[in-house]
Amino acid sequence: MVNYMKKIPQDIIGDIAILKFPRRTFWLIKKLKANKFLREHKGVKTVLEKVGGFSGKFRILKTDYLAGVKTREATYRENDCIFKYNVDESYFSPRLSNERKVIADEVVRLSKRGGTKILVMFAGISPYPIVIAKKLKQAGKVATIISSELNRNANIAGKRNIIMNKFQNSITLVGGDVKKLPRKLKEKFDIILMPRPNLQDTFLKTAFKLSKKGGTIFYHGFGTKEEVLDKIKKEAKNMVGKVSIRKAGDIGPYRYRWQTRFKVE
Repeated sequence: MVNYMKKIPQDIIGDIAILKFPRRTFWLIKKLKANKFLREHKGVKTVLEKVGGFSGKFRILKTDYLAGVKTREATYRENDCIFKYNVDESYFSPRLSNERKVIADEVVRLSKRGGTKILVMFAGISPYPIVIAKKLKQAGKVATIISSELNRNANIAGKRNIIMNKFQNSITLVGGDVKKLPRKLKEKFDIILMPRPNLQDTFLKTAFKLSKKGGTIFYHGFGTKEEVLDKIKKEAKNMVGKVSIRKAGDIGPYRYRWQTRFKVE
């Protein structure tokens, strides 16, 4: 017999909580648990149920409303920045908050005081560009940042987030397929971030076209450490130097997200 009152999996994204229930849980039980959750978490205004995993090319989540304010618009804060987005329209992971901080700190360290050109591919609702812009400002450094994303809804949220955080003068949003960026931008970048989803295409060939000689690329790979390094080596064809790699989260049993960094020679 299922124990409906045991602790259930949850994600809290700012003022929205997303709960996941065992299959065949009665609707009344879900409503009771959702209202109890609202009472116990004062910062949460809405409780939703996760009714499917991330799916489609945009990794969109599907939810059902359970309790509180009837909305899917989350307001979320991290790294001294604020973000708003619809949880059913755009992918975003609060679990990567520390990863964004770590990468932003590295980008700031590598950035030149006279100005650095930075490209963020697969930018989503623009958390990486905004956190980087914030830390650059705190460090007294300047940069021009391009935020690129395919999902139109994520771009709409990203533009609003850029304005809310007051970085519209340093971050430019360029929507569409990243493979078309070399024709759109016609410029080279000092630093390129690739927080890509778990796709078959590495998109490294596009990144190499957009990188300055001596530029740095941060690339997210998935699988085993050896698989990620082999893919980079195969795509690079002697275009990169030493590759630093570290684990940046789990995606399944013995399979991980890897953060790599290397220079284009």
